[in-house]
Amino acid sequence: MKAFVSAALLLLCMVGYSEPARAQEEVWVKPVDVYISGFGGYSFPFSTDLLFGGLTAPNVKLKDSLSVGGKIGIWLTGPRKTLGIDVGVEIDVTHFNPDISNSTLELDATYFGLNLLARLPVGVTPDLPNGRWFPYIGVGGGGQRLAMQAPGTNEGRNTAPAFQGLGGIKVFLTKHIAAFAEGKFIHASHNQELEGTSIPLELDLSSVHGVGGLSFHF
Repeated sequence: MKAFVSAALLLLCMVGYSEPARAQEEVWVKPVDVYISGFGGYSFPFSTDLLFGGLTAPNVKLKDSLSVGGKIGIWLTGPRKTLGIDVGVEIDVTHFNPDISNSTLELDATYFGLNLLARLPVGVTPDLPNGRWFPYIGVGGGGQRLAMQAPGTNEGRNTAPAFQGLGGIKVFLTKHIAAFAEGKFIHASHNQELEGTSIPLELDLSSVHGVGGLSFHF
């Protein structure tokens, strides 16, 4: 009987040791998840009031255009143990051309900024420690460079503070490669003079972007 009890206790100890080891293997993730992304899609700028030389043209329509860019970022997985989410930060560069409709004035916009992010890993396994997929949201700020050019003038440039809000879903195709779809909103207010003139030009540039791309996670 004593031999049986001793053997049972030994078996339980072995099971108790192996279970935490296996559980630790299942939930273990790297402290940081570094990635680089490229994306493309379409931008949809809102109509805006255009102030030109003291005159106001209300509800000026801006053209939809391609939206392309890239990101580099890092996720911190430590908060997952207590909050159930990862937090991150990324540098975002987005380029689009919200030209003025029915006009020869061409606009060329590039947003560059820093975003703070949160993601919810879903389907975490030892092979996919960041999850099979995850939804994410973010908010950030930086600057937006706007270049304007009318026929017969040189290109004028202005950089203004900009805001961005975003949300998306990312799905891992392999342990290191993921596809994502993202929607973002960018806003900036610009005030500048057309090159070669002293006429001020002011406009608020707000745009929604629907993009998709690929990420490589190191």
